[in-house]
Amino acid sequence: MIWMILLALCNGLLIGFCRALNGRLSQDKGPFTASFYNHAIGALLLTFIVIIFSVASIIPLTLSNVWLEVSSSGWQEAPLFTYLGGVIGALYVAINSHVLTRIGALKTALFVISGQMITGVIFDISEQSMAASIAQVLGVGLIIIGIYRSQHRS
Repeated sequence: MIWMILLALCNGLLIGFCRALNGRLSQDKGPFTASFYNHAIGALLLTFIVIIFSVASIIPLTLSNVWLEVSSSGWQEAPLFTYLGGVIGALYVAINSHVLTRIGALKTALFVISGQMITGVIFDISEQSMAASIAQVLGVGLIIIGIYRSQHRS
């Protein structure tokens, strides 16, 4: 479990660093160009990593089995709407790059994380018990109050 926590923290640091870089690139080139470069370079890097891991057989057997299972099932079997994740991701980077230059890194991160929490609660609310749902809705209320208070401080 500690490994996953450290990995999640590392992911958070990388996201913050990526936001700062994309914000700076957005100032120079525009938000959609920044999003394009972000995704193009990311796709090239991931392609390189997959090729290296495949050739060197570094991927552990369990991950290799998962990869073979996913690749053998065929991309045609997935519902078409599942591929919207890439479009949403590109729009997220473009919007984030645009907003970051206007309100700063801290407020952008606050709003993005708040939006993620609220969306997560909306998706999970139907799968939880009534007590858990009430607790989550109260948590969302606290997030909204916190956002409001951070914007209207004197």
